Amino acid sequence: MSKNIELNVLGCGSSFGVPLSHNIWGNCDKTNIKNYRTRPSILLKKAGKSILIDTSPDLRKQLIDNKIDNIDSVIYTHSHADHIHGINDLRTISLINRKKIPIYADNITLDTLKTSFSYLFIKSSSHGYEPILNANILDGEHIEIDGFKIEVIKQNHGNIDSYGFIFDSKIAYNLDIKFFYDDNYLDKIKGIKCWFVGCLRYDDHPSHASYKEIIDWTKKVNANQTFLSHMTAHIDYETEFKKLSNSRVYPAYDGLKLTI
Repeated sequence: MSKNIELNVLGCGSSFGVPLSHNIWGNCDKTNIKNYRTRPSILLKKAGKSILIDTSPDLRKQLIDNKIDNIDSVIYTHSHADHIHGINDLRTISLINRKKIPIYADNITLDTLKTSFSYLFIKSSSHGYEPILNANILDGEHIEIDGFKIEVIKQNHGNIDSYGFIFDSKIAYNLDIKFFYDDNYLDKIKGIKCWFVGCLRYDDHPSHASYKEIIDWTKKVNANQTFLSHMTAHIDYETEFKKLSNSRVYPAYDGLKLTI
């Protein structure tokens, strides 16, 4: 019998976060703490091991707020800035625990990270820092990391691809998604215990599925629990909770913790 997974949502906002700069809240009620959203990252823990999905630009604050002092591995969904630009904050984790951290990503994302943050991977005479990361290419559809059995899902994200993941056949995570290449994917995860799906805004978008499409997907999947994530300030927490919770669909919020 597989062990329970502890899931901690570190950030569920989109690239601007909520509020946006200049204290812009959009449709969100600023008196509701669940509308405060940092950029997207999530931590999974099982049997003493942890996997971080993406290094949000807000990672330092997320680690402090959630009292996280160790990460065993990092897996990336894609190369966009709101998912990678907190990578430098892994230096503290490496320093505290005196270890290199393995990261997993597709070739495009690894190339982006190694170009922009070369000092994290190789030691050079110009900066002299010891490298803190070991890079691993996501290849194949099934991998195992730190005791997690992970199915890797290639999906469309506009003019690039992103990756979703299924962990231990319990948790599906599909954030930056326009459409699935696998026409049978929603059937594959039907009835899954927990699904996190990206829901950017109500209107159409060139690289994200629309709100209507997402809600139609949730009805087809009928997961035990579905959480909307990667939300802009267009989407108010309480409004969506009242609208969707009877269908076991909920807006995520920063600091959400689940045991699955």
